[in-house]
Amino acid sequence: MKKLTGNGLWESSRMMLFEHRDAILAKQEQKHKQEHPFLDEQQVEWIAEKLSLAYHNKGAVQLQVFGEYGDYNVTGMVDRIDSFKQRIYIHGSWIPLCDILEALDIDLPS
Repeated sequence: MKKLTGNGLWESSRMMLFEHRDAILAKQEQKHKQEHPFLDEQQVEWIAEKLSLAYHNKGAVQLQVFGEYGDYNVTGMVDRIDSFKQRIYIHGSWIPLCDILEALDIDLPS
């Protein structure tokens, strides 16, 4: 059996450095990222109105939230609104208002 085959390397000496592996994984992740969609002014006002009504009426709301690798849904009651930092506190986490794509009123089961 010859020591050099096909590509001229020892078959048993192939290896990959951690830096190369990390670079390959990072490049694959970049392929799956999505860009932030643009919402017009009317949509933003409609979402703000829904959130405000849900907060004052203690009603539940379902939000579609932008994520870099895919949108996700959050359902619950709006606990706090921080108008200075433009974010809301719902279901145990702060969500920036600019990341909210859609807001729907819902009825939670008692």
